[in-house]
Amino acid sequence: MTYHADFLDAEQRVADAIPERDVNPFSGPSTMRRRVLVSQDGEPVIVLCLFVALEEGRWIVEQCFSGIMNNDKTIAILYGQHVHLFDTDSHQVKSLFLDDYVGHIYSIPDVWDHKASLSENFLVTTFQYTFLIHVSSGIIWRSEPCGIDGVIIHDIREGIIYGSGEWDPPDGWVPFNLRLSDGHRA
Repeated sequence: MTYHADFLDAEQRVADAIPERDVNPFSGPSTMRRRVLVSQDGEPVIVLCLFVALEEGRWIVEQCFSGIMNNDKTIAILYGQHVHLFDTDSHQVKSLFLDDYVGHIYSIPDVWDHKASLSENFLVTTFQYTFLIHVSSGIIWRSEPCGIDGVIIHDIREGIIYGSGEWDPPDGWVPFNLRLSDGHRA
């Protein structure tokens, strides 16, 4: 069984028979902003409706970055300030709050192989931080700030993460190195 997930366009519809599940980790005001279609062997299984917070009850708290990476057991969805982990067996969703806007998702060790499957441990970058996340146990560590307006990972070699952080937009990218084991500066 092969699972796949895609963000749906606003006007894109799926059959009424496909169940929908709200993914709303917020206790306060929120609104549904994106939908994700999960398919198994090319057949639609479920639509996940992703919510974002409303600040002061009316301002939408989101930004432009999002991403999806999966293996046959877990689908990781980056959106807003969360990583949502969808279990393909139970159809349960675990939402991890990152307290910063998501940037990118990287499989370990193949950080630039965009066709790579989601690894058991994977990296997520936000506007400021790098996170090591385990598909079952959640956030393993969060780095100290690596930037203020974006963090990207270039490579992982011999237990060291090589990346750049944007400290002075628009062209103030500064390289950094982190230990994969604990997220501290190398």
